[in-house]
Amino acid sequence: MYQNIFTFLTKLVANNNREWFQGHRAEYEAAWASFHEMVDQLIREIQKFDPAVRYLTAKDCIYRLYRDLRFSPDKTPYKGHFGAYINADGKKAYYGGYYLQIEPKQFMLASGVWWLPSKEMRALRHAIADQLDTYRDIVENPAFKKLCPTIGMNHFKRIPNGFPKDFPYPEYLLCKDYTCCCTLSPEELSRKDAIAQMAKKFHIMQPFNEFLKENILINIEEMESMKGVVKFV
Repeated sequence: MYQNIFTFLTKLVANNNREWFQGHRAEYEAAWASFHEMVDQLIREIQKFDPAVRYLTAKDCIYRLYRDLRFSPDKTPYKGHFGAYINADGKKAYYGGYYLQIEPKQFMLASGVWWLPSKEMRALRHAIADQLDTYRDIVENPAFKKLCPTIGMNHFKRIPNGFPKDFPYPEYLLCKDYTCCCTLSPEELSRKDAIAQMAKKFHIMQPFNEFLKENILINIEEMESMKGVVKFV
């Protein structure tokens, strides 16, 4: 159903330069339109269990394809994926949302928080330790565990200072980020119920998002100074 997205991205990764892109702009626009349609449909499905996103459109959620080259040693002008972050608080929100990323050979669904300042991250870990039963019920739920067996993409080797070294679930505190994700194949997007299946997976992730939203205390002034930092790119 969305094969043109994978086809275009495969070609783009192999020809990541402006000359090729300009010569294949029609393919890009068709793939980009398909991605917008997908995200709009996904928002409509997500709002059935998370009404807060009902006012969003794909335009509110989709990241630019063009890369920011100012501080990057990699000067290729375009990202090799399409990405969207469905979050009622915006694409730069510090609370958990629903992230979709399509690459040439796979696509990823993710939720949670990629980055927080150290003070806020420490407070979140304390919230997890203080509400251990609640957090454990969420991340050890069989459906969640099957979909997202690991929390966080990066981890410390030792429990951070301020927590008992014999904490019964050290893996809950070792996370450098609190994200959960699953990777799917392009074939799964060819199913007639592809959008519904994606929303179903996000629904399983929702309690994790809600826990984060309830326990991340934001210092607004500090956050304003960090506007350039985003969760996913």
